[in-house]
Amino acid sequence: MFTETDNRSLDEIMKARRICRKFTDRVPSKEDVAAVVEAGRLAPYASISSGDVDVFRHFYVIFKDNPLLDKIEALIRSQSAADVAWLKKEMEKDSFLKEYGEGLEKMWTNVAEHGLPVFPNPPCLIIIAEWRGARRAERQSLAHTIQNMWLKATALNLDFNLISPIESMWDNQEFCDLFGLPTGRYGFHGCIVGYRQAEKLTSKPISAQVHWL
Repeated sequence: MFTETDNRSLDEIMKARRICRKFTDRVPSKEDVAAVVEAGRLAPYASISSGDVDVFRHFYVIFKDNPLLDKIEALIRSQSAADVAWLKKEMEKDSFLKEYGEGLEKMWTNVAEHGLPVFPNPPCLIIIAEWRGARRAERQSLAHTIQNMWLKATALNLDFNLISPIESMWDNQEFCDLFGLPTGRYGFHGCIVGYRQAEKLTSKPISAQVHWL
């Protein structure tokens, strides 16, 4: 079904995948964004959790200059402030969080005080909503979706940034109301798609070991 050339191309796309932290003002075409979304639609999902829901996965595409972007960032900043307060309380009673939670606290604090680094007015924001279901497997499904979208964007020579603070918006009523979704019923993730400003591409080597047992 697939050739060795196809296999090598997939390897090169996976190796080329990089996070982008600074975008130009250039807006990607609707056709390219639609292809990235389609790759996300094809991602695996938790069938037992989503079987009785008519539409269990939603994509919201918001292009540059849409007033919704300002509202979304303001809600994310507010939610991040609340997340920092929650994290500090948890760190007082959880030794693991106390030891390893400093980086997360700094990130949420920075978002709360200064906003997201790729805002304001990014070229294209895509928000994905996944039905939570009884198994609470939406995070796995969202991870599959984001990975598919990221690889497709790379294949289209587009650049990509994860908007992980959106994960915290699942029970934020104002955020859910923006998209007409019931509060607490969907998990969220998001990404920016566009073209990177000239920057040196660096990546930390992936630390992993393979154990043949």
